[in-house]
Amino acid sequence: MYKVLVSDNISQKGIDILEEAGMDVDFKPEQSRDDFLENIADYDGIIVRSMTQLDKEVLAKAKSLKVIGRAGTGYDNIDLDQATKRGIFVFNTPTGNTISAVEHTLGLMLALARNIPQANQALHNDIWDRKKYQGVEIKGKTLGIIGLGRIGSRVAKRAQSFGMNVIANDPYLAPEKAENINVPLKSFEEVIKESDYVSLHTPLTDETYHILSHKEFAMMDQNTRVINCARGQNIDTAALAKAIEENKIAGAAIDVHEEEPVKASNNPLLKYPDQVIMTCHLGGTTTEAMDNVAIMAAEEVVSVLKNNLPESPLNIPAMDPQEFIKAKPYINLVTKLGNFMAKWKGHHRIKSIEVEYAGEVNNYSHKPMTLSLVKSVLEPILDDRINLVNAMHIAEERGINVKESQTQHKGELNNIITVRLNTNKGKYSLAGTYLPIGFRVIEINGLRVDLDLSGEFIIVTYQDRPGVIGKIGTTLGEENINIANMQVGRQTAGGEAVMLMQIDSKPSSETMGKIKDHLDALNTNVKDLSYIAM
Repeated sequence: MYKVLVSDNISQKGIDILEEAGMDVDFKPEQSRDDFLENIADYDGIIVRSMTQLDKEVLAKAKSLKVIGRAGTGYDNIDLDQATKRGIFVFNTPTGNTISAVEHTLGLMLALARNIPQANQALHNDIWDRKKYQGVEIKGKTLGIIGLGRIGSRVAKRAQSFGMNVIANDPYLAPEKAENINVPLKSFEEVIKESDYVSLHTPLTDETYHILSHKEFAMMDQNTRVINCARGQNIDTAALAKAIEENKIAGAAIDVHEEEPVKASNNPLLKYPDQVIMTCHLGGTTTEAMDNVAIMAAEEVVSVLKNNLPESPLNIPAMDPQEFIKAKPYINLVTKLGNFMAKWKGHHRIKSIEVEYAGEVNNYSHKPMTLSLVKSVLEPILDDRINLVNAMHIAEERGINVKESQTQHKGELNNIITVRLNTNKGKYSLAGTYLPIGFRVIEINGLRVDLDLSGEFIIVTYQDRPGVIGKIGTTLGEENINIANMQVGRQTAGGEAVMLMQIDSKPSSETMGKIKDHLDALNTNVKDLSYIAM
């Protein structure tokens, strides 16, 4: 009989499923850290929410643990690397609260349009003022959705049933997918300018951090209302407060916040109760959602303990242990190449991902490698539901074609993995190899280089001209940025060249601008100038 610990509060329905499957279940949401560390070795499986910390110390003692189930989406409380190293399956339940988040978004939009919470509070304060709390209809209004994924697409469908016009911005979604739900895709600026309501449904990435700030609020019409049930840091709270104060927009409804819990000392939006509705991160919190994530977590734990794969794993899929040990360097290599590609060209709409395996890497199953590649390319630009099991499905869902091939390479290197990205802006390629000294990038866009695949990089693609290296080196030196290593690849003198530099610190946007100006002065026809941090 397998023994399962439930260490956080979950719905009784999840516990019932475990017991009905013959599991020996301990429900201990209040146990101390010391007791937890003492007893964790007894369990084959564990279900947690966000309170239990499954860190390196805990996992080192979890000698029998085979599966960790997260009843919910986020998994910051789980040391995923340690769990993977110890062969422990980790999964979450990202779809269990989808409908709750969708409905909360719509509820906030309606409450914002009709001043419902403000009018309710007024009556509780013995104030009857129909004129002050007069609202607006949403029928015929334009809803602009930023991020037309799992939640955003469902918000769109329900808003259309209210008679709203829905437009969206999602640079990672194939246009035909949006056409299927009658939502035209537009540029980010067009959505901001044309919408009566703007609703955010994006993950938090470098690109979406403060995606709405002073510049964006200045573009909006004075009657625009903003809703955020996605990530708190998607909105610049100070900028939103200023936009409300200066009547640049009509109002906002915010469920997620830059700092939680919200207090008067950390959130200026509390000063504007008539224009701003705020809730305490309730988007995914309903009775049904809590039931759903508990049921899904329990069913997955039972399934994994019966030697099946979980549907939403967060780490490496099952593989023969001996083969996994030998193939792990290549899984790591293809993941690094995918991460590099995502940070380099992931902001373009991806049409296809191609991978070519050459040499001894062909001695092992390509499936976990290709899945790891697709996941590593898509994860930085999509929400946190992407994983090794559904990576292919999500790529297909977004119209991204994944191609895999192999060649029997006979060059000087024992293994080469080449990744090619076909985007709406062009085609890009990156090749790497695994050596005893580490992971190397050996080719960019068909041009040979040789650098360690780690750290921080500047990439420049340009027309070969005298003086380029000197100008860039001088500019970085003036900004006190050290070049740790540099490679230049070209096919012919005066032809297209690529420069790859490893640097010791991040250049400012001003520094990158100076480099571009210098290169333009040299008439180098710069095709690409990018900074990448691995």
